[in-house]
Amino acid sequence: MAQHNSQASQRSFTVAELAQRVGGEVLGPGNSPITGLQTVQDASPGELTFVGDEHHARFWATSRASAAVVSKSLLKSVASTDDRSVIVVPSADSAMIAILELFAADEELPCVGVHPQASVDPTAVLGANVRIGAGAVVGPHSVIGDGTALFPCVVVYSRVTIGSGCVLNSGVVIRERCVLGNGVILHGGVQIGTDGFGYRPTPDGRGLQKVPHLGNVVIEDNVEIGANSCVDRGKFGATTIGAGTKIDNLVQIGHNCRIGRTVVICGLSGVAGSTSIGDGTRIGGAAGVADHLHVGRGVSIGGRSGVMHDIPDGQTWAGYPAKDMRRALQEVIVARKLPEYIKHLKEVLGPEGARHLEHGSEKPSG
Repeated sequence: MAQHNSQASQRSFTVAELAQRVGGEVLGPGNSPITGLQTVQDASPGELTFVGDEHHARFWATSRASAAVVSKSLLKSVASTDDRSVIVVPSADSAMIAILELFAADEELPCVGVHPQASVDPTAVLGANVRIGAGAVVGPHSVIGDGTALFPCVVVYSRVTIGSGCVLNSGVVIRERCVLGNGVILHGGVQIGTDGFGYRPTPDGRGLQKVPHLGNVVIEDNVEIGANSCVDRGKFGATTIGAGTKIDNLVQIGHNCRIGRTVVICGLSGVAGSTSIGDGTRIGGAAGVADHLHVGRGVSIGGRSGVMHDIPDGQTWAGYPAKDMRRALQEVIVARKLPEYIKHLKEVLGPEGARHLEHGSEKPSG
């Protein structure tokens, strides 16, 4: 039976050790033990918290935390005491990552080898130290790289190539001929290589005819895709996801899309078919990008935006339909002031003019 690696032991560091880890300055006692991390409002003695903005700084006075990592700009609002320490850093948010890594438990993975209840086709090629959990399936002529882990019930179709050091969580499905690079992380329920959404009317006009999709999906190194997201295969050629890109939960990537490197796509967003997204672009939650568009490099798209036109490099767009952020904000301001404008207009027009304005007709001349 498969075993799991586990590390459940309590981790403890002194305030001084944590300060050294993040290059911070300690104000207050440096030998206090820290055994956990918590928000400033909910922290208990023995726990460390983080103060990176004025909102959280307001809670420090009543917090029970033993220490706080504080952005230098907020030091006037967060003071140390005889029994509570402050670690001063340029940015508390940046320092948080290093400290979280210290306290993170080792990930529990299936044991090295193939679980007796897994199914691996004899023609599949497995690298060194692969981990394949119960109920997982690896299809014919597929290749699994060194140290890659397939959790229980992962399904890998035929002729799939998966690189080294990947983690595929339960419920992931990789369709035929798709390619994953090294260090790819796919969370539960991710579907890679599903058919693109393509239909045409039947000759008699009474139904829909499915368009075959013969391509695949290519995911480059160090991509992470959140739970229940889906990347469709190309109609011809590949749908591609660039190295270092991070995709949140419940995101849809349409067929033949080209997603660049280090792109961030937040949850509930969708990118329609044959659209390209440039390197370093950020897409907010629940945003939609129409098909056959080009979104440039370093673009920021606000949450719930509807993108219907190409976006040049480096611009920030928002709204529905999406437009330059400054224009979108101007429209919001005008809309909020519209009742005030109408009231003023009625005063200018007088009672008769106001009556015609309310009924949508022009004021008679003469």
